[in-house]
Amino acid sequence: MNLKRSERMINPSVTGLIVLGVVLLFNGYAAARTALPSAVKERLVVTDTRLLSGGVTVLKEGVLVLEKGSRIVAGEGATLTILGTLEIRGVEGEPVTIAGDGGGKWKGISFLSGSTGTIAGLDLSGAEAGVSIIAAKVSVSDSVISRSEKGVHLVREASVRLHETEFVENGLGIAAEMKSTGTVTRCTFRKNEIGIGVASGGRPVISNNRFEENRFGIQIMQRYPGTIRENLFEKNDVAARLYQNGPDTVLEKNVFLNNTNGAVVALSYSSPTIINNRIEGGRYGIMANQFSSPAVKNNVLIGLDEGIHLNKKNSSTMTGNILSDSDVGLFLDFSSYPVIRDNIFDGNRTNIKLGRFQSSHWEASAGSKKFVMQTAAKLGSRNPKLAQGPEEFPESVDATGNAWDKATAAQMAGTGDGANISTFYDGHDLPEVTYEGFDGQKYRLDKILYKPWLEDTPPSAGLQGWKGRADELDLP
Repeated sequence: MNLKRSERMINPSVTGLIVLGVVLLFNGYAAARTALPSAVKERLVVTDTRLLSGGVTVLKEGVLVLEKGSRIVAGEGATLTILGTLEIRGVEGEPVTIAGDGGGKWKGISFLSGSTGTIAGLDLSGAEAGVSIIAAKVSVSDSVISRSEKGVHLVREASVRLHETEFVENGLGIAAEMKSTGTVTRCTFRKNEIGIGVASGGRPVISNNRFEENRFGIQIMQRYPGTIRENLFEKNDVAARLYQNGPDTVLEKNVFLNNTNGAVVALSYSSPTIINNRIEGGRYGIMANQFSSPAVKNNVLIGLDEGIHLNKKNSSTMTGNILSDSDVGLFLDFSSYPVIRDNIFDGNRTNIKLGRFQSSHWEASAGSKKFVMQTAAKLGSRNPKLAQGPEEFPESVDATGNAWDKATAAQMAGTGDGANISTFYDGHDLPEVTYEGFDGQKYRLDKILYKPWLEDTPPSAGLQGWKGRADELDLP
């Protein structure tokens, strides 16, 4: 349809307004895309939106200040390197935002040796390593770091204070390595692959944090001389996974709730100290495997598939714990002979269960060393400690000196030591076992000794100095 000329004409005054609008829009867009300089040599204060493209370096004499409400749009591969000082001054409702431009991950903020940083009220996302620190002193508080490969990476000899900060949907919330120290307090870790990962001599103090719905709340590789204290771990797949840690790795006064596949999992010659924690719900309360032998003291373990699971030549010390209302209170397998004293077993369907490799007869007759070395070879393990495991074992599992639920205690009182107790699963229930590679030879499964037992509840058992409630902890 042909329009009348009057209908096709645009009023000149309207045309002027449109042109003016386009100019204003263009000028606003240009201002929004003003790039940070490649080098900050003196004090630069940013209050608007800037583009981070390529590499920007704050030199030793330089100070970059990002004021509340300012925004940095980072291009793919862009990095902000700090040799001098970075100050981020976001506040509630007006954070400083640093995010990618949608084209791919940016590298992150990198503090190098001798630099300093004070970060507050930052909303950072989409980086390879949101904040990485080498031999520098940095504080981060009241911030959110999300959807990055690493949220904060303490690369080497970093000194940090991380407080009241949320780490959400990162590959690794915090990575602490190479003699890095500092504190992680009142932070929240949610839906990360790993909340906090510590390796190669990292030594941050970890206290009063929330770990929720992560695959691993905390993962610690090798020695960590520190205490993980007064944290809440809830609905993680595994709350704390430990590798090759010594007794100076301490988990104390934490609450573990409904962690699907384990509250504390100790692997590969780990011997951490696990003391005064409440552990409730999930598959394992404490699981130690691969020649690991933690010290387990004064914990309360409730409503689990297995309260404590000790496997492969375990020699833990278990004292003063309460194991209740679980499918299995204590599971032992593969030549594990812990010290079990002054514990309370109450309301478990099976108080103690032995696995089919729990046989001192097998150890005395054939020995498991050959089996262990063959299995290790198949898995490609070359750990020299494999050949150093114990070679002498007791003839039974010693569970004397513990308190039992009324029905179990009554059954014990009506029999002699070594009888078939209904809440035990041992050699009475599975008298003989055979193992692949041992020519069909039959071996006797161990039996559990329980006499003498404690007639009264041991006063030293259970939590000490608190009731095991999350509201007793100073959490975010």
